[in-house]
Amino acid sequence: MADPALGPARTMRQHLIVAATVNAVCAGLPGAPKVTALNDGWLMTGAAGASAQCQTLNELWSAVLGCFKDASVLDQLNGRRQAYAADPANAGLPARAAGLLPDPEYYQGDFA
Repeated sequence: MADPALGPARTMRQHLIVAATVNAVCAGLPGAPKVTALNDGWLMTGAAGASAQCQTLNELWSAVLGCFKDASVLDQLNGRRQAYAADPANAGLPARAAGLLPDPEYYQGDFA
């Protein structure tokens, strides 16, 4: 499936970079999910074990956001995403991956 953030030809390397980016941004937050790269996307596993397979970065961030119930934790996550995307050390795909805001129509709800 084509991904607007990754382009039409996606690679496993891109999926690994995105998974590492999401995991780094979420690290240490209560209820943080674990993201694993797959050949055709990502597997996001919530803290309680529920999981979602995501084929686009938009779907992935929507699923990740669904893991956090506390508004203050969501604020922390969004601040981390902005800081990660703005850091020159994360230029390129990591910055794009961290900075993408998901469409509300893709929000996948409860994965805690």
